[in-house]
Amino acid sequence: MSLRYTQTPSSFAARDLASRYTVGMRDMLILVALALAAVVIGAVIYLTNAPGSGGQGAAALSMSDPGVAVPVDTLVVGTQSQITTPTNYLITSKDELAQLWSMTDAAGQVPAVDFSTHSVLAVFAGQEPTAGYSIAISSIADSSTTRMVTITLTKPGGSCVVGQVVTTPYEIVSVPKTALTLTHTDVTSTASCI
Repeated sequence: MSLRYTQTPSSFAARDLASRYTVGMRDMLILVALALAAVVIGAVIYLTNAPGSGGQGAAALSMSDPGVAVPVDTLVVGTQSQITTPTNYLITSKDELAQLWSMTDAAGQVPAVDFSTHSVLAVFAGQEPTAGYSIAISSIADSSTTRMVTITLTKPGGSCVVGQVVTTPYEIVSVPKTALTLTHTDVTSTASCI
């Protein structure tokens, strides 16, 4: 007579429960590993895009990188010039500045600028139909490859009482010289006169 090992129904249930528990734990372990990998990859991307890290992915992944602020010295702001189309100028010499200065309503002498260390940026809004318009360099920031100039054109709101005179707003500023490529972004705002 041979002895056979027989399992009772309760031992089948225990083995089945253990098998389901093991499969469930394996699936949970895979999910935790995937989540951990995602966190590590996210941290690496974040750290390589942090300001000052030298990461090149910052520009590709985040357009909100403010860069390093550049000091701006306003030379003149005005509303009348001979430049009737929207134009931006980079001035790199005393003669260029004198020529541009003569095309504006700026009073007084051409300001002294040390062109060995500084450049002049001039922004012109072009011809506008009434008073109440202005243009300004609202910020300048250097990244690793470009100098971003943010130019804000402000127009009068519907509630503004403005003079019925054609204007050509402009601003001329001095900034530290750079070898970076200049680029700009334009922002339009509306003045509230209420």
